[in-house]
Amino acid sequence: MTSPSKAFVLSAHLDDAVLSASARLMRRGTTLVTVFTGMPPDGFPPTYWDRLTRAESSRQRQVERLAEDDEARGVLGCDTVRLGELEEQYRSAPVDAERLAARIGEVVGHAAEVWIPAGIGGHDDHLAARDAALAAVRALPERPEVHLYADIPYALWHGWPCWVTGGEPGPYLDVDAWLDEELGFRGLDPDRMVREVHALPPQASALKEKAVAAYRSQLPALSLDGSNPLRLRNTLSHEVSWLLQP
Repeated sequence: MTSPSKAFVLSAHLDDAVLSASARLMRRGTTLVTVFTGMPPDGFPPTYWDRLTRAESSRQRQVERLAEDDEARGVLGCDTVRLGELEEQYRSAPVDAERLAARIGEVVGHAAEVWIPAGIGGHDDHLAARDAALAAVRALPERPEVHLYADIPYALWHGWPCWVTGGEPGPYLDVDAWLDEELGFRGLDPDRMVREVHALPPQASALKEKAVAAYRSQLPALSLDGSNPLRLRNTLSHEVSWLLQP
């Protein structure tokens, strides 16, 4: 039986929410809503990112990524909705923010919780998905809980702050200050955001590791293939979100 407390987790791309909000995706009654899943047209030349990940065809790579996402979603056991928008590397014009907000609103209209990327790192698609989702939530007759999640791997540029891991601060690196500055730089107000730390217990971490491994075409370029052990360990040990105050 599906939980009546329905939650929707917005993902800009096919791997973002699994990397960043798997703890919520593993809970019953959760639907993954991926925004930029559209197929580039036949003959579309491989983009920089697709060439970096050794794709010979952008269209074929998208087919592969959709299959990877199906595999990851099967591991976590969540429902999914794909909006079919073209991501930045495949489109020639900005996102129609008003139309996208309306589409998201149709999906999350009766949500108890909506989880949205915070936009850390400033990727245009992450910011577009975030802003459209926030606009959609504002237009709902009843406001759900809104959680902004830290975008992995961008949020791990300097590792997790000490309030996440419980470790001791280093003498020459203030990750907390960097993260607050980054949130503000991306248009958010940290004073309206209540920190939420999700420490993944061993079973959940192992499940996440299996789901993340499904995105095999993307992991080397994200340094999540084991080539950066600390980044991978941080990815599998903790996730961070913020409850957004009205």
